[in-house]
Amino acid sequence: MSEAKTAKEMVLEVLKKEKRPLTPKEIQKLTNLNYNTVRGRLQDLKKAGLAVRTDQGWVYKERRA
Repeated sequence: MSEAKTAKEMVLEVLKKEKRPLTPKEIQKLTNLNYNTVRGRLQDLKKAGLAVRTDQGWVYKERRA
């Protein structure tokens, strides 16, 4: 059985890895996901407190324990 990642997991992984603000277009190119899918998953991650939009783009937001 394969361990296919969800679109949300793919977007989160890219945000964690890059460690710099990314635009939805940059994330789309890095993940090969549909642009609108990327935008939707970024909103999901924002609601979950895992991503924040800055003036430069989207960044991973580390959770505090």
